[in-house]
Amino acid sequence: MIDTNLSLGALVQRFFHERLIQQRNASAHTVASYRDTWRLLLAYLTTTTGRPVTRITMADLTAETVLGFLTYLETERGVCVRSRNQRLAALKAFFHFTIFIDPSLLGQAQRVLEIPMKRWVRRVLGYLTRDEMDAILAVPNRATCAGRRVYALLLFMYNTGARVSEATAVTVGDLRAPKHAPQVRLHGKGGKQRVVPLWPDTANVLVELVAERGVQDSPEAPVFTNARDSRITRGGVTHLLHVTVHVAAEACPSLAGRTISPHTLRHTTAMHLLQSGVDLHLIRMWLGHVALDTTHQYVEADMEMKRQALNKGGITAATAADAPWQPTDELLAFLDGLCKG
Repeated sequence: MIDTNLSLGALVQRFFHERLIQQRNASAHTVASYRDTWRLLLAYLTTTTGRPVTRITMADLTAETVLGFLTYLETERGVCVRSRNQRLAALKAFFHFTIFIDPSLLGQAQRVLEIPMKRWVRRVLGYLTRDEMDAILAVPNRATCAGRRVYALLLFMYNTGARVSEATAVTVGDLRAPKHAPQVRLHGKGGKQRVVPLWPDTANVLVELVAERGVQDSPEAPVFTNARDSRITRGGVTHLLHVTVHVAAEACPSLAGRTISPHTLRHTTAMHLLQSGVDLHLIRMWLGHVALDTTHQYVEADMEMKRQALNKGGITAATAADAPWQPTDELLAFLDGLCKG
């Protein structure tokens, strides 16, 4: 049995080692996200209780404390609702674990588990047009080593729709570049792997990039590197893209003032596949989505596709005169009035 007056240290360590790493085999990114949640929570607790971390106990971690922490994240740190929900999900996972370790903590844990996720507005996915993507790819100077490196990275991300973590993790051994059907193996979330086809041009660029660095016989060598020939980081990819987009905006004004992240390239790949008539299920496998609902966002985001569908079907907006009459009663009138004023 766990004494609720003890420090959280041992319990938190068991949660990370036993539940996340041993039992769930969580990815490094998941572990890092959960770690950051606990860093923020412990800093919050030391401030609100006036005690050092070594004197924080399980008894301090009540539902009211968690709610206060979530409010602090939104009001003081300015995090979005989605990030707030991610922090809450990490804490709920911990409390599920505490119940497994010590059933006497059920009541305390249950109150935390009852804290609801906050609803958030899903923004329309941002993506690039083909002209905008071409303008970005035209920026790197392929006559230089640095330019070839940037071009290969951006072309690869556009071709594969890879997450930035997947792109930075690609090694020489993940590439398969025969004359026919070149492909790459991507290491996705939760330890899942998937194989994505490469365009012949992309395959040739990658083969030349690897050969130029002399690592074609080193399967563990990273494909994409920084100026110091070390594996490029997420921040490095973001910086290179930001600089490239800034230059591309001179030739393509629609890029000016826009926030374009590596994930925008992933959305762009999906939208261009969809607009080319690729089946939604194939796009889901291409991107490594677990649920089809996630991929379906691209259909909802493509307003041009909706307009084309309306025009093809000859559908026009109904006029007020076309609307069928519906009977009402006092209850319906009451319900209708709840959302007015």
